[in-house]
Amino acid sequence: MAVKVTDLLGSKFDALRYESTAKRLRASVGAVVVADTCGGLLVWEPRRLVPAYAVPAQDFSARLLPVDDPSPNADAPVLDPRNPFAEHTTDGRSYDITVNGATLPSAAFRPDDADLTNYLLLDFAQFDWREEDEPIVGHPHDPFHRIDILHSSRHVQIELDGHRLAESKRPVLLFETLLPARFYLPPEDVTARLEPSDTVTYCAYKGRAAYFSIPGGRSDVAWTYPDPLREAEPVRGYVCFFDEHVDVTVDGRPRDRPTTPWSD
Repeated sequence: MAVKVTDLLGSKFDALRYESTAKRLRASVGAVVVADTCGGLLVWEPRRLVPAYAVPAQDFSARLLPVDDPSPNADAPVLDPRNPFAEHTTDGRSYDITVNGATLPSAAFRPDDADLTNYLLLDFAQFDWREEDEPIVGHPHDPFHRIDILHSSRHVQIELDGHRLAESKRPVLLFETLLPARFYLPPEDVTARLEPSDTVTYCAYKGRAAYFSIPGGRSDVAWTYPDPLREAEPVRGYVCFFDEHVDVTVDGRPRDRPTTPWSD
């Protein structure tokens, strides 16, 4: 019997997983480089969607101070990037890191696993990172995660509570691993009045996203990438609505609202 690839990958979602990387990784605090390695790993704790970088202990130069860890949360649900690094789902030891007199709380974690004994997982958010010479944002790049961006002539209509928000026959479709297809529309094809919000998020593959709300209505209903990363350049300045919160019709066929971490 054939096996669906996503089911195969998902069958190990409750396990501690790792993969080596050939990239040179560097982690800095301000101007101080605390890790520089060509022997790094990507490590997924059980039920975490995105990995953490792990570096060999001998390639880490800052001071480590052990802290008391609570028991791992064996019943934790799916953990996405909004869950803090310090919320661990496997046995191990956490460490504060001190750099130039500053303390980074629980910024390192050494899993209690024979294959990872000599590695330190680092909290992405507390460091500045480079893969080779290029800075990265959001979270580590997952080698099993990608985006594909394609121009399309599909007829896309966006509505909320019966009110038209946008309509376009020239969308740009963004396909991202394990996420619903997203319809990015030219801003001139958005008919609703939108106002910028203060919300900002970062995607490791697309860059910094800015959000829009409907005045007096739904907050953060749509977003845009005003200055995207190289891979997402085709969606620069285009507007994408949360399929989870609006009604999307494509070529006359209504689409079901997907269930994702951004659903109500």
